[in-house]
Amino acid sequence: MSGDAARWLLGGVILLAVAALFVAMARTWRTRSRKQAESVPPVPVPTTVGPAAGSWDGFSVATTRADQPLERITAGGLGFRGRGGVDVHATGVVLRLAGADDRWIERAAVRGADRSTWAIDRVVEPGGLVRLRWTATGAAGATDLDTYFRFPEGDAAALLALQGLTETGPQATAANAPRTAGEGKKA
Repeated sequence: MSGDAARWLLGGVILLAVAALFVAMARTWRTRSRKQAESVPPVPVPTTVGPAAGSWDGFSVATTRADQPLERITAGGLGFRGRGGVDVHATGVVLRLAGADDRWIERAAVRGADRSTWAIDRVVEPGGLVRLRWTATGAAGATDLDTYFRFPEGDAAALLALQGLTETGPQATAANAPRTAGEGKKA
């Protein structure tokens, strides 16, 4: 075999190996999304959510399993970083994620909101992310999740509005003021 033929053969083998790797990655991502779809089903926004207490636009950084900021949720448009935002209503939260249908989180499913510094592949200044803690209920049962946002403007107001969903009424105190959570610890 000549030197040119050997190089072409080696190049072809390497190209096939790279292609096989990409196919395996795509299949793994699809399988993971399919399995997670049972735990984190999409919930459409009801027609009667009432007026919004506030609306904030920014970036959706990631959605992870609760207190596992490296365990990405891939189902229902939650897997990709991109433009996103929240609309906070007295009855719950509308998650707006680029490339996906809006997702409804009812007030009873909101477990809290606080600040974070990192999630998966994004590290920002201390407390630069707003973390929404919520529970999704699907065929596989309840799954606690954390969704991280970066709001260029008004993140303190967004945080207060999200924290207000977990207040118990007039007796709520300064304990519900914006706070920075320790990474990997429940707030």
